[in-house]
Amino acid sequence: MSQPLKLRVIARSEVVPRAVMEQAAHDLPFEIEFELIDSVAGLQRVVTSPHTFDVYHQWHTADLIWTARAIQAIDLSRIENGQLLKQQALARRADSRAFGSVFNQLFVQPSGALGPVPTEQIVMLPLQHGVDTFAFLPSALKEWPAGTPHSWGWMLDRRLHGRVAIMSEPVLGMIEAALAVEASEGMTFADVGNLSIEEIDIVADILLRKKKLGHFKTIWSNHHEAARSMQRGTVLQSMFSPAIATLRSQGLPVVLAVPQEGYRGWHVDLCISFAAQGEQLEAAYAYLNWWMNGKGGAITTRQGYYFVSPELVRPHLSTAEWDYWYAGKPAAEILNSPAGEPSVAVGEIREGGSYLERMSRVRVWNVFMDEHTYLVRRWREFLEA
Repeated sequence: MSQPLKLRVIARSEVVPRAVMEQAAHDLPFEIEFELIDSVAGLQRVVTSPHTFDVYHQWHTADLIWTARAIQAIDLSRIENGQLLKQQALARRADSRAFGSVFNQLFVQPSGALGPVPTEQIVMLPLQHGVDTFAFLPSALKEWPAGTPHSWGWMLDRRLHGRVAIMSEPVLGMIEAALAVEASEGMTFADVGNLSIEEIDIVADILLRKKKLGHFKTIWSNHHEAARSMQRGTVLQSMFSPAIATLRSQGLPVVLAVPQEGYRGWHVDLCISFAAQGEQLEAAYAYLNWWMNGKGGAITTRQGYYFVSPELVRPHLSTAEWDYWYAGKPAAEILNSPAGEPSVAVGEIREGGSYLERMSRVRVWNVFMDEHTYLVRRWREFLEA
């Protein structure tokens, strides 16, 4: 007797909250096994064992896993709203500041390389994007004059000694640390998203010194740990949007910063394993098309994420939700998190404003640096110190 069909999905915990898993399981006619793997462990798994998954929610690594032959091309003709996506890719490619360079490596070229020239094959299905920054409790800023512009430099400010947290992920953590070093030390790196060995050393040495002095209260690995960190005494830390939703639903008055130096932008996209064939491949396309109906995007909107095609999620959001999350208007009613818990009070305005206002403030995008191997080695030294 053959085994029942089961789609195997690897994702970060922030990308597929329980409400998404439950909705997908309800709508699709097969079992879905979600494996939530945070940090670089998911990437390592995908590259080395593509036969162990069918779909991967990946972050800014499509060129790497394509080169490693871990994923297969996606046929746009099999994607609902595929041509709409293609048109949007062409429009957004011209605005790399607001939408990053993901669309420059979206299409599979006749040579097998990735590039911006439109074809009917894409390397990944663009899904979600947004901006990340740090968050703080208003009580932490008593020593700052009223109206002081938010700054990444606060993460290293001695006035917050012992009350700051930072993430454990090396690529994202190093980018945020570099922004903090620039702001606190009055220096400018040539490219915060692609540091040289010497620049990595500058950042790593400062972090090591700060850690040995007890500056960091904790180091977190996912949004659950980030939320717990602030519940237990951290007053300022790097933060993902789902953690903000969790903390606000618990009544903690956490503020998401709008740093004068700009945000760190990110993309999460869907890839299909190179090994997926037959029924598994059909199920993978069904899962991708489920996302393109906008239901999943509407759920993750409620934790602060933007969907690749906002017009597809709008029918699944209330007017008040759309106005708050996308239009930058005050909340007309209490808004809930994906878990159904109140997280936005009436009258609140999202920090940073509307969708386009927030995306236009991106300073740097998540990206693997040329010196990634060296970066990871120095970051591990920081974590283990």
